[in-house]
Amino acid sequence: MKRLLLFLVLVCQMVFAPLQAGAAAQVPPRPTASIYVQDQAGVLSRNTRDTISAYSTALARKTKAQIVVLTVPSLRGQSLEDYSLTVLRQWGIGDKEKNNGILLLVAVQDRKSRIEVGYGLEGALPDGLTGRIQDQAMLPYFRQGDYDRGILNAYSAILQTVLKEYNLTPQDLPVQKALPAKQGDTVTISPLMAGIGLLGILILFLLDRVLLGGALFRFLFYLFFFRGGGRGGGFGGGGFGGGSYGGGSGGGGGSSRSW
Repeated sequence: MKRLLLFLVLVCQMVFAPLQAGAAAQVPPRPTASIYVQDQAGVLSRNTRDTISAYSTALARKTKAQIVVLTVPSLRGQSLEDYSLTVLRQWGIGDKEKNNGILLLVAVQDRKSRIEVGYGLEGALPDGLTGRIQDQAMLPYFRQGDYDRGILNAYSAILQTVLKEYNLTPQDLPVQKALPAKQGDTVTISPLMAGIGLLGILILFLLDRVLLGGALFRFLFYLFFFRGGGRGGGFGGGGFGGGSYGGGSGGGGGSSRSW
């Protein structure tokens, strides 16, 4: 009986394995040149392609981490998550041991995007952060039809977050091309708003002194200095952000969006 069951299992594997392989193969073939930018949807300018390629090449040489941008016209009915993970694995994005590959995938006609992150960088790029990068840096431009600007913004956010994970900055890479300014982690306050804020704090301080004897500010002082304050927020993860693939074996997380 056991031999019969084993035989049936082997037969099923032989029958269904080709089907599984065929399903997983419905992605673009692994590139042999210009690996870091695959603009199959034709939405990126020459300058953007050159910028991404230059920074990704320098990043890989410095850290072995790899960031790849892939645009496609359509997923042809396939799952966005399965598609991006298959690309990450079949293309071998990232170092095989560190598993530090990242894929930024945009399906233009489907109006879907995803950032797929290898396990080795999931701590630096958790799902919440990759979602905010798309929401704040990329999708507003997509809705205006400006895929070039949106993708470059998102790429810059990812790149600078990865660089911070390795205690580096864009200036540490031998690339002369400019990146977009950071978005989401810097707030500009006008002098008028600053004055109103200071006036409000002063009024609150006087009311606390008169009505509560300073109890409110003593409580806030204790809460901030003796309970450790609060954790930083903003864009998260420490700011934004030719060659060969390293052989990364899979994804650890990521986030998907549509617009």
